[in-house]
Amino acid sequence: MLTPAQRYLQRVMAHHRADPFSREEQRTRTAHEQVLHQLRLAQLQLKGVQSNIAKAELKKHLIPSFEGWIDGTLASDSGRQDEVITTMMVWAIDCRDYPLALRIGEYVIRHRLALPDNFGRDSATVLTEEIAEVVLTEAATNSETDLSGYIRMLDELDALVHDQDMPDQVRAKLHKARAFSRRASGSTEDMTVSLGLLREAMRINPAAGVKREIATLARKVSKVQPEPEKPAEEKSKSKATSGRKKPTTKATARKATKKTAAKPARKAT
Repeated sequence: MLTPAQRYLQRVMAHHRADPFSREEQRTRTAHEQVLHQLRLAQLQLKGVQSNIAKAELKKHLIPSFEGWIDGTLASDSGRQDEVITTMMVWAIDCRDYPLALRIGEYVIRHRLALPDNFGRDSATVLTEEIAEVVLTEAATNSETDLSGYIRMLDELDALVHDQDMPDQVRAKLHKARAFSRRASGSTEDMTVSLGLLREAMRINPAAGVKREIATLARKVSKVQPEPEKPAEEKSKSKATSGRKKPTTKATARKATKKTAAKPARKAT
């Protein structure tokens, strides 16, 4: 954990790094080297841990040591390639600090910063897939789990990566996760949105595994959606037709006359 002074120094050094012609460039380079060295030491700690759950917990404790650098880099908005920043984005995802992951992710994606080679994917794809997978895993573990706490975050993620290029399978996962996050809601609006998301997931990836969910949700939506109202003109015509007496034709009158004539008069008693 950084002291307030250490955090301030990191923030200032990260800010100076934004200007390659700054007089502080040499000091800044040294500061960046120090932060990189700090990152290498943290990565060595993580290599000694086998459990992914334990690694995520360790990352949660390590991230605060880089807060000053994160704040300074995002504030300067330089867009310079920085392994520390891209790694912090991934760590934030791993320890489920999604607000921080999206905050860094917006900067990383906007400046098209590359992730370390071992990831093999670009930043938008990693951010989308890693977060969506968490939600989908929870959904698969228990179909009754309330995932509504993810709605806002997933919608923010969708807005962030909406115009980014990524594999269709990954985007389908995001659509599916957004749909599942609304499944506990009984509102017609949420169910309609979810149905649209599931259909879009299936459209771009037929193997998304949402056919059954689409069928189930479509039945629910059809039951709760009100029937469309008739136009006012149709309503008035319908009322006029129902209130109008049926006209008597000549044939009808003749039949009535014959029936009356054929009926024998009742004898007086």
